[in-house]
Amino acid sequence: MRKIIYTTIFLLLIAACAPKETDAELVADLLEQAGQDVGNQRFDAALEKGLQALELSRKKGDRLGEVRALASIVGTDIMASRDADAWEKALMAEAICREEGYKQELAGILISKAKLCSYAEVSPETGRNDEGLEYASEALSLAQETDDVQRQCEACYVIGSLYINKNRWSDPIDQDIYRTAGEYLDKGQALAETYDFQRLRRNGILFRSRWFQQGGRNEEAIEWFTQVKAGLKDSDHLTAASLDDRLVRLYTRTGQSQQALDAHDDYVFHMQKYMSLKADETLQEMETRFEVHEKELRLKYSRYQIILLIVALLLAAAVIVLVTGHLRKTRRRNAELQRINDSKEQIIELLAKDLKNPANAMADEIAGLSASAATLTPEKIRQKCQELAKGAESINTDVARYVGDILVERSRKIADIGLSKREIQIIRLSAEGLTASQIAEKTFLSVHTVNTHRQRIYAKMDVKNISDMIRKSRELGII
Repeated sequence: MRKIIYTTIFLLLIAACAPKETDAELVADLLEQAGQDVGNQRFDAALEKGLQALELSRKKGDRLGEVRALASIVGTDIMASRDADAWEKALMAEAICREEGYKQELAGILISKAKLCSYAEVSPETGRNDEGLEYASEALSLAQETDDVQRQCEACYVIGSLYINKNRWSDPIDQDIYRTAGEYLDKGQALAETYDFQRLRRNGILFRSRWFQQGGRNEEAIEWFTQVKAGLKDSDHLTAASLDDRLVRLYTRTGQSQQALDAHDDYVFHMQKYMSLKADETLQEMETRFEVHEKELRLKYSRYQIILLIVALLLAAAVIVLVTGHLRKTRRRNAELQRINDSKEQIIELLAKDLKNPANAMADEIAGLSASAATLTPEKIRQKCQELAKGAESINTDVARYVGDILVERSRKIADIGLSKREIQIIRLSAEGLTASQIAEKTFLSVHTVNTHRQRIYAKMDVKNISDMIRKSRELGII
């Protein structure tokens, strides 16, 4: 016993010293997974992980983790067009950033707010472009101050987009505003090209397309998109597809039908290649994640194995006592089962007799009770079995209880299937060999109604034809 105690204490110390994933690492992992979910357009899954990271950060008082979780949620809500929710979370994150001095994170939040202002431009009355320009300009300054090139690029694109919006309802457009929009798009594109931000390069294509279209410069747009496409890496199929998509529209707009068809074929080709590469990347990512997850599980469950071993050691003595008691109960149970088997043999012998023998009234009564059991309650079935037992010399109380249990079980199975009285009637008439028309005549139903009942019976009993229905009905004691 002393050895068991020492071993238990030693194993508990090992379990306490086992390495555990920190809360900060867990938050970072959740946000990384949320970003992957957004990339795969699984917005609900991304939102759930962002909320988990937010809850964990707040619980531990991690203000930076809270801001990053809110930023993740804002990005997810923007992608899912939940602008009101995104704005609410952005205000929360902005307040924390200004209070704690998180300049880099504040730049990202201000870019999100500027985007939401840009999306509000659906009519001249709803425009929030000047408000958005204030957020995006401050974000650009903060990104330059913290040397955050990626957010500098994003801020330039958003500023360009907002200037494009300012000309959206103007006819003719304001050339100074138009020129300013182009300058910021050029700055964003230069940063994206220099630092190879593929996602931002694709975003720049969208903004640039709007800019060209607003200026009515379709031929220049075709030339620019063609040049950009020629300078792409062979592996950048998604950007190439974005360019082809814009070229299809431009060629169509300028009446160049054949070039539009060729651009569409290129678009299909690049999308197929992208989807194929994406599938390979996803598979590789899943394999890598699985391997990492397996290692983490082995470390995690090693602690549980130790705890289980401790529990097993502590329960070993109790098991010996329980086994001894179980053996005594088993012997008593075997004696009881023998008595039940004797009763079963009596009922089997009774039911094996010819039910047509008029002298065997008890068998007739049992058969009748079996036929009507489907429509009786379990209490009524047991009551009738007791009545049979009282009026018969060849059947005892144990046999009556056994018959009752059989019929109750059949009744329960029938109830579980959910057959109605009408459906049971049709089953029994079908078992007599009656056709649908004969059953219809006998039950005062139409042939169509009878067939409808049969189809419902097939579905409830999980059978396909009349033969299977009759066979299963016999097993259940319906017929």
